[in-house]
Amino acid sequence: MAFSFRKLSKRFFIMVNAFFALAVLLACLQPWLNPETFWFMGFLGIAFPYLLTLLLAFVVFWMFAKPPLILISLITLGIAWKQIDALFNLHKQKFSYTKPAEHLRILSWNVKAFQGFVTASKEDKHKNAKDIFALIEKLDPDIVCFQEYGQYDSPSVKRNYTKFMKQMGFSHYVLSKDYNRVTIGYSSGLAIFSKTPFLSTKKIPFTSSPESVLYADVVFNNDTLRVFTTHLQSYKFSPNDYKDIEKIRNSEDSIYEASRNIFSKMKTAFRNRAGQADIIRPLLDSCPYPELITCDMNDVPTSYSYWQLRGNRKDAFLEKGFGIGRSFMTLAPSLRIDYIMADDRFTVHQFETIKKKYSDHLPLVTDVSLRKSAP
Repeated sequence: MAFSFRKLSKRFFIMVNAFFALAVLLACLQPWLNPETFWFMGFLGIAFPYLLTLLLAFVVFWMFAKPPLILISLITLGIAWKQIDALFNLHKQKFSYTKPAEHLRILSWNVKAFQGFVTASKEDKHKNAKDIFALIEKLDPDIVCFQEYGQYDSPSVKRNYTKFMKQMGFSHYVLSKDYNRVTIGYSSGLAIFSKTPFLSTKKIPFTSSPESVLYADVVFNNDTLRVFTTHLQSYKFSPNDYKDIEKIRNSEDSIYEASRNIFSKMKTAFRNRAGQADIIRPLLDSCPYPELITCDMNDVPTSYSYWQLRGNRKDAFLEKGFGIGRSFMTLAPSLRIDYIMADDRFTVHQFETIKKKYSDHLPLVTDVSLRKSAP
């Protein structure tokens, strides 16, 4: 009887290990399986770090129980290395606030319409905006890309933030104004601010939402660069949705209805983000200038959207960042969903995710320079 039990339990653990290994391998297909059709792959992308943790746990388990079976996990981890490598980085270095004149400093930040990490009163929002601008002034970037940049458009209104940016030397700017509330003179969307001149700007709208991708051709050190910024489809979770997520975590009686609502919103977001990434990729590939893209992708580094936009570009975090690069401060501790990517003509000198909770997203800052071709 004891022998049969050991045999059955061994088979059980092998099957469980194989199941998680298969899930990891399926997740590795995300760069090639478009979520507009294979929408379920998006859930595997989110689960990927946790699936890896389970595989590593099996490595430890089999080390004591049956060492040859470690190969199930080790082979899977080897096949999945490309995806694993996009999750974390170990290039620890201290970020320097000073930079050489030939380096271009870019700041990217979803500022949540300057509302703060949590919803605040009007006065608290204004104080939070002042904290954001103080940090920008300290970082001294050459270019700032905002997502969810919301303001009242009249310069005479306190919450017209463009005038504060202009006071700090960002005299060249373009706003996408994807959302407009004409009756109160309020708009929100993307923004690019620069201390150096623009040659041209353009907004390309998405078909699946009112949002867009925005770019500016910037002159820097006698070179022309194109800087893109965008905000891909979010899950559009409402305060009630976050309460539903807590119900799911706490296994409350209403878990079925809560799960169905969350599942539906996530499925829609996976599909829409894939379509939006498919719009952006040709814009990057056909760009006549060296290009950089900053974005709140609302998606993880194992996703279709990430690999579609990254292509052969450098992920600034993977070049010079450290750790898992968490950039979104709610839902899960492993969410890196904000990115700065540069084409391979750039050298990334340093990168930092700034740990300041003035928004539900953390700001990203990087210094880059354009490699000069041989004469």
